[in-house]
Amino acid sequence: LCLLTSMVFLPKNVFASDTITVYLFRGETCSHCEDALEYINNHRDLIPENVEIVTYEVWENEENATLMDTVADLLEVDKSTNYGTPFFVVGNEYVKGYGTGTWEELFNYAEDYANEGGYEDVVARTIEDEKLEVESLTLDDLYSEPSPVVTIAVYCIFGAIVLGFIAMIVFSRK
Repeated sequence: LCLLTSMVFLPKNVFASDTITVYLFRGETCSHCEDALEYINNHRDLIPENVEIVTYEVWENEENATLMDTVADLLEVDKSTNYGTPFFVVGNEYVKGYGTGTWEELFNYAEDYANEGGYEDVVARTIEDEKLEVESLTLDDLYSEPSPVVTIAVYCIFGAIVLGFIAMIVFSRK
């Protein structure tokens, strides 16, 4: 009875999560960051079900940049070579830069954590420990589809304009 009661009344974050987060630290106008985002957005079917992708813009947001630097320090990243955006983190693993095979490498890390355990969300822990006020976006935030209502409204307006032009042409000939 106590076990059942605790499962109902304990907050969700008390239970271990099966979700593994891949973090992307990016620059707003970084072409490699855009390439990475566009690739994964166009290939969402490659994202394992247990993987969530979260991005932090670090060129225009000082708190996000502080988070990236703190996480890099925790992971003992060599900042003297090729350190910047894009910078990916999953658990205690990281990838600097973006190129062929980056997503495959990141998803392999996520799969290893899922199969072998030991996943520790270094980024979330850093945010909590440092009490940072960061701003993150998911792929859905970056590439959201318009709602059906907006789509219908746009088509109706466009249709009304086209019908108006047709009516104007027809009635101006008489």
